[in-house]
Amino acid sequence: MEKGEKTLVKRAMRGNPKAFGTLVEREQEYLYRMAFLYVRQEQDALDVVQESILKAYKSLKTLREPEYFRTWLTKIVINTAQDTLRARQHAAPLEEELDLPAPEGLPPEERMDLHGAIARLPEKYQDVIKLKYFDGYTIREISEATGMPQGTVSVYLRRAVKELQTLLKEEPVCKKK
Repeated sequence: MEKGEKTLVKRAMRGNPKAFGTLVEREQEYLYRMAFLYVRQEQDALDVVQESILKAYKSLKTLREPEYFRTWLTKIVINTAQDTLRARQHAAPLEEELDLPAPEGLPPEERMDLHGAIARLPEKYQDVIKLKYFDGYTIREISEATGMPQGTVSVYLRRAVKELQTLLKEEPVCKKK
C-alpha cells in the first residue's frame, strides 16, 4: 500500500467521510467485479457493493491495520454477497446460466462447463477458487480475506481443483445449445 493511500485510510478511520469516499472510488470497479463473481447478476452485484460500502463506513473503526483496508473491504463484500445468495435461495430458487468472467484461452462452451462446475462446488471451495484464479489473490491474501488459516486455504484449493477435474471429466455441466 502506498503511503498516500495509508494516510487516506487513517483519515477515514478518524471519521473523515471525504477520505473514505476517495478510497471507495478507487476500489469501486474491483468491488463490483468481486461481488459479480459471487452473485452473477448486475443489479445484485451493484446492491452488494452499495450495502458493503455502507457496512464498511459504519464499521470503519473495527479496521485494525490501515494497510489491510482492501482485504478488510473484500471480506465485507464476500460476506454481503454470500448473504445475498442465501436470501436469494430462500426466496425463489431459480435455474440460471452462469455469466462469470472467463479464463482466457478457453472456447465459450468449455468456459461454461468450468463455471458450471465451480457453481457445483461447496461454497467454501468456490470462495478460494474465485479469489485465487479469477482475482489473482495469493494464498496469504485469501487467508486474510476469508479469515481461514493459510493451510486450510491450500487444502481447499487442492480439493477444489481435484473436484473440478472430476466434474469436468464426468460430463458437461452446462446445457449445450
